[in-house]
Amino acid sequence: MDTLNFENINAMLDQDVDLREKIKEQVADLDKKSRNMVGLLNKVHSTRPEAIPALLNDVRQVLSSCHSTTRALADLVPHNQFWRWKDMWTNSLRNAVFAASLVEYLSSRTLIPLPKVAETLGIEGEWEDRLSVPVEDYLHGLISLVNELSRLAVNAVTLGNFEEPIRISVFVKELFVGFSMLNLKNDLLRRRFDSLKYDIKKIEEELDCWSQAAASLSTLTAQFSRHSTLETIERVNRLISAWPVDDNIPAEGLDGVKATHKKLAPALRDIQNTADEELKSLDDAIERVGVLIALRKAPLDTSLPDKRPKRRVTSPSATPVPGATSRNSVSITLPARTSVGPGTSGFSRDPKSRREALHKQLPLQEGRRVAFHPPPGKTANGTTDNDENTWILALVTKCINADKNRYEVQDAEPQEDGTGVLYNTTLRMIIPLPDPGASPGHPAHISSYQTFPAGATVLALYPDTSCFYRAEVIAAPKDMHPKGNPPAKYMPTYKLKFEDDDNQEHTVAAQWVVEWPGTS
Repeated sequence: MDTLNFENINAMLDQDVDLREKIKEQVADLDKKSRNMVGLLNKVHSTRPEAIPALLNDVRQVLSSCHSTTRALADLVPHNQFWRWKDMWTNSLRNAVFAASLVEYLSSRTLIPLPKVAETLGIEGEWEDRLSVPVEDYLHGLISLVNELSRLAVNAVTLGNFEEPIRISVFVKELFVGFSMLNLKNDLLRRRFDSLKYDIKKIEEELDCWSQAAASLSTLTAQFSRHSTLETIERVNRLISAWPVDDNIPAEGLDGVKATHKKLAPALRDIQNTADEELKSLDDAIERVGVLIALRKAPLDTSLPDKRPKRRVTSPSATPVPGATSRNSVSITLPARTSVGPGTSGFSRDPKSRREALHKQLPLQEGRRVAFHPPPGKTANGTTDNDENTWILALVTKCINADKNRYEVQDAEPQEDGTGVLYNTTLRMIIPLPDPGASPGHPAHISSYQTFPAGATVLALYPDTSCFYRAEVIAAPKDMHPKGNPPAKYMPTYKLKFEDDDNQEHTVAAQWVVEWPGTS
């Protein structure tokens, strides 16, 4: 045996270890600077508009200091090995992209383009095979920007910046339109994109809340400043001063008293009506201002710009990159992919088996929600998505030619035109979800579906998205049952731990939890 060959291999391994340690040092420096920028930018929520430029200058100094770090990284990474090492600095780079994009927005109220991000971080174009800003990391940074702007929409008004929520709303909606044009794969980026519509909804709710509060205060101010009311009060005061004291009839006689009474009665009624209106407006203003105070005092997450659950970008079935490490490893125990977990029945995609299992529910009615496995399609980077575990939320639109096995379904996620994509499919690619509107005893009712015990593997809708993912049951509905008698429309819930989700636990209604289909 030629030992020299193994000695050479051992030397190569030692070189890789040394290189990894050197890269780690620079990544740690980049991570420190990115966290410093995030911490500085978090002050924007408590900084008045006139002090924002000074705060942004502090952040720009840190951004400039990143140039030396990125250059050191580029010098360390061998040529054509960017994709081998990039996972080591992905999170730090995304935070830096977020910081650069937020500085750009607060400075010019515009979106920072990808080339300018690279320029801001000191990443040169000639380093493309060693260090660059991938499109995916750029998009993640922009999503973090939207997450942070939804917070700023709340806090800006409390600092006297009443126009900021409107500007944020316009900017975020335009950004959402841009994201809607992308054909995103069913991965972390797609899941975080799904969260944008909830940020938009939050911003719109804040705008509506502030608008209503401002309108109620304006109404109240207008009522207090009405000259007619002041004139009525002055007239009443004059009439009261002319009213007899101690029931003594004045010199002008009873007719004079009657004349005064005739003028005084309607004037008092006018004042009473005005007072009732002012009281109603005052109560409305107090209520709406109370809501604003409650929002202002509500605890805010001030850790990192990404307040959404962080999921690994790598697909669960992807092959690990040799030599790369993952800091987001999960420790949940899941059965093999061909398993559906303890206590569950086997799932078959054979058409005959599917019809037999679902015959009491067939044909599926229009509007029925289902988990749907879409056919392979092109992704944003031009590759084909053949992920067997891609399942999305869809609605049945019709049964094709009265064939109980064939259906047209519509993606629940709307496209640019406001409607979801239509697909012709079969029962093989559909898992009907429990129907919360079905009557007890009906095959589609939640009680007719299987209950999954703790430890079972299921397919469940990830919160605030339209995508289903593999998960482990942590607590079954019987463990989550409320004390006492549940309400009539009580929906059982599971506590789940999704795969590749940093060990986070989520509460999911049973209507979104079905058997794990495994692989065909």
